[in-house]
Amino acid sequence: METLDATSSASNLQSPSSKTPQPPPSVIRLWRPAAQRNLRNQWSKLASYRQQWTSTASKGRSHATDLVNSYLSQRYMPAMELGVLSDMPNIRKKACMKLLKQQVLLHYVFAFVCMILNFLVSMLL
Repeated sequence: METLDATSSASNLQSPSSKTPQPPPSVIRLWRPAAQRNLRNQWSKLASYRQQWTSTASKGRSHATDLVNSYLSQRYMPAMELGVLSDMPNIRKKACMKLLKQQVLLHYVFAFVCMILNFLVSMLL
């Protein structure tokens, strides 16, 4: 009986057409710096987008908090103790109108911040 060593059996299993040609080392050496530079540039962009994301998300949370506080202030305005200010005519009505305007403004700012966040997410994907 004849015995086969591991190298001859492995070479028999691979067909000659399955081998992919390797580029010469000189081509690889030329390609590598460009790929590394591209990776550094993309990493820098990603870091910049991450900073923008953090900043925008923080602004969004702040605006959302302001929006909720404005709504709660308007809702509980009739029960608030205004002290000396309660002597002014229509002070509660004026305060409610101002809070309503603030809510509308904050709503649009919040919507804008959400739009920016969606844009940044789409840039990362």
